Amino acid sequence: MGMSGRYVVVTDELVESIKAGEVSVHDCPVDLDIDKVWQMLQFTLTGKMAEGEPPLGYVVPLAGEQYLGNYSDMDLFLLTNEQVLEAYMAMEQLDRDELKARFSLQDMMDKDVYPAMEGWDEEATFQEIIQTLDEVQALYQATAGSGNGIVFYIF
Repeated sequence: MGMSGRYVVVTDELVESIKAGEVSVHDCPVDLDIDKVWQMLQFTLTGKMAEGEPPLGYVVPLAGEQYLGNYSDMDLFLLTNEQVLEAYMAMEQLDRDELKARFSLQDMMDKDVYPAMEGWDEEATFQEIIQTLDEVQALYQATAGSGNGIVFYIF
C-alpha cells in the first residue's frame, strides 16, 4: 500500500464542518482517487515535487495558501471554486506534445519523485499520467460548474 492522492468535492459548509471537527474527511466520499500518480503528475505539470506555481500547481495542491490544516489526522489542501476553474482552464490549454516535452521518467527517478522506479516503461508511465490528468480535468470541470471547491489529501 502506498500514498494515494484523493480529491473530495466540498461545499463551504462542509469545509467549516471539517474545520470544526464535526465531520471527518474519512467520512466524506472520495470523488477521485489518483492512487500513487499524484507526485509524478505534479512534477510533470510544474517541474516541482510540491510547490508548483498556479494555476497548474492547483492540479495537485500540496503547499502554500491551499493548506487548510491537519484535520482527521490528514494534511488537507483546499481549492476554492475560483482556483478549481483556473486550474481547469490551464489544463484545457495543455496539449499532449507539451506534456510529453515536460515528462522525463529518468528525471523523476534522479529527483526521487514518488513512486517513479527503475525499470518502469517510460511510455506506459506517461500514458498513466495522461489518463490521470484527464480524470482530474473532468472532475475540475464538473466542480467548477457546480460552484464548489475541492479538498485534496494524501492517504
